[in-house]
Amino acid sequence: MTGRVAVGREEMALRANKRLPSPSSYGKPGKGGWTDRKLRDLQSCMCFHRSALNSDKQPTLVVLMDPILAQVSHDCEYAIPTDTDCKFATLVASRMSNAFANEDDRMHAFWDLLEHAFHVSFDRAVYAKAETDGSFMHLGGLLVNIEVKNEVGSGGGAIHVQSAAYAAAHAFQASKIRRNCVCPTLLIELAGPNMSLSGAVLADMALWDQLTPMVSLLWQPHSHLMLQAARCFAAIRRAFPQLRSFYEAMDQQDREHQAPQRQLEYPYSTSFAGPQGRAISLYYEQKISSTCFKATLDNQEGHVLVKYCKSYSVEAHTCLASSGFAPNYVGMASLTNEWIMVVMEYVDGCLWDDAAEKPLAALQDAVQLLHKAGFVHRDFRSNNIMVVSSGVRLNSTANTSCRCK
Repeated sequence: MTGRVAVGREEMALRANKRLPSPSSYGKPGKGGWTDRKLRDLQSCMCFHRSALNSDKQPTLVVLMDPILAQVSHDCEYAIPTDTDCKFATLVASRMSNAFANEDDRMHAFWDLLEHAFHVSFDRAVYAKAETDGSFMHLGGLLVNIEVKNEVGSGGGAIHVQSAAYAAAHAFQASKIRRNCVCPTLLIELAGPNMSLSGAVLADMALWDQLTPMVSLLWQPHSHLMLQAARCFAAIRRAFPQLRSFYEAMDQQDREHQAPQRQLEYPYSTSFAGPQGRAISLYYEQKISSTCFKATLDNQEGHVLVKYCKSYSVEAHTCLASSGFAPNYVGMASLTNEWIMVVMEYVDGCLWDDAAEKPLAALQDAVQLLHKAGFVHRDFRSNNIMVVSSGVRLNSTANTSCRCK
């Protein structure tokens, strides 16, 4: 299983590397860019633009694929900035609020700020004759990449697509690095006095997700917007050394000819606490949706369903399972950025919309059972209702139930 998947991932990277044009060109809509119909085959290798269409067939989120980037996302929203972070945010705002004659001047001013604050060094990397606006490289890994526009709307092209394309281009070329990891890269997009952070990985395809909104770097000392900037710099301060240490570990692993320590096309979390608190390892076998996976447990027969969600009620799930309306609960783990990994018995069946005969009475019984126990199900969609020979199983109770008040 591992060998077949690894070959597919490598073939995908080689194929995409041949087809990917210059990242600066790819970031522009139209001919040669990311909306060009002639390049649509690249969409099977890269996901830089998520849409509500076919939402249940979306690739896995970047924050589930790498814990460092997940921590960045969490810190940008919840970190308590230190005095150092606040002073740096003030310094950046005082510089970036200025008007710059051209993009290079803004880029070098931003480099100087980051290099002095975080003790790193940026340079311009070249991919398909296009230069990045600042890359922090270490032991073959692209730890951080910066994309700069002098002002919002200037320079042409989608700043986020262009930024993601550089990270993908590096991963497609870095064969030694991608053998052992998902090539995590922190991306910084700077458009005038506005900044966002994104994350990129190479899993079964090149993935990019925005981790923050565009944060204002204008000088506004009486606005909460400057607190958002301070949180972002707190996240960067934590992430830079973590990424450096990660790629040093990957280099050591490569020199010792060690095999990858995880399945590179699946989420990073591979263990959880069972009912008695014992750590249990799992092995992914199949992706069902962006947040659901079929897996096996160590030294155990049969399959389990691994579901990632943001909220979960063990009580509601076990209430339904006790009457046969939900798969048996196996265990769970709390992850970074409020994500929860829930493990339950794997049940063969079909989705409600796909069922030829829909057991409505059984579904009504399940709902009544929840209500009597004091719970309300908040997301009755087809994808959350499995139809089996004995009735229904509510596979998504884990993240859609709340206690009635």
